[in-house]
Formats: sequence, C-alpha cells, structure tokens
Amino acid sequence: MRSCSGLLSLASAAGLLLAPGLAAAQGAPPVRIDVMVSYISSQPGSVDPRAQRLHEQLRRDLAYKSLRVLQMQRMLLNLDERRGLKLPNGRQLWIRPILVDERGILAAIEVGDYRSDQRLYKRRLWVYGGERYLDGKLVISLEPD
Repeated sequence: MRSCSGLLSLASAAGLLLAPGLAAAQGAPPVRIDVMVSYISSQPGSVDPRAQRLHEQLRRDLAYKSLRVLQMQRMLLNLDERRGLKLPNGRQLWIRPILVDERGILAAIEVGDYRSDQRLYKRRLWVYGGERYLDGKLVISLEPD
C-alpha cells in the first residue's frame, strides 16, 4: 500500500508539473511557416530574385544554371495541425508542427517517401531537394517566423 501511495503522489506531482505546459501548448497561437517551392535546372536561365537567399545557400553544393520560384505560400498552423500543399510534380508536401519554443519549431515533414521530424529555426531556411521535375529538380524551402 505504501508503494502504491508513493506512486500516486509521484503521478500527482508529475501531473501538476505537466499541466501548465499542456495548457500553454493548447492555447498557443498559430505558427507561421513560409513555404517556397522552386525549380532548379541545368538549362541556361536566371535566378528568380525571390529565391536569392535560397540561391546563396544552394550554389555551393549544387550545380544548376537556373532557379525559378513555382509556388509560395504562408501557412498558419496550430500545434499538431497537419496541412498539405500539392507540388507541381503531383506529390504532396505535409507539415505538422509538434513543438514551438524560442528557437523555432519542431515539425513533422513528409514529401513523397521522405518522412522526418525537423527543427525549423526562426528566420533560417530549411531546404529539401531531390524531387524530380521536368529536366531538373524541385527544391522546397521552409522558414518559420
């Protein structure tokens, strides 16, 4: 009986410690994630000015001659809300914020067969590439605010 009472006390204390965090999560304002879907190709062309930050990040690691923005969308998502965006190649991008803190957002991200929980830092681009499209590749960048 004594150990059961100790477990109940421990469980009660843990519940008291967890309850404020749960309440904060449930009352948290929506998070904003800017989504940009771009197309890189080896065909001669220019860099879309809207993708300049992305270009600065990619040009050291990838060989391409043109970069064009195909889609831009600002998503407002509540915690644990899953929202999708249809990509130009017919696949689907899914985003679900799991946790928000002062550094940014932890989000579940799915693109085709790719599934991962990723830390998205405030005002920093998170980039996913590799989806084939036309004669090049799609590049998806996410930026929380």
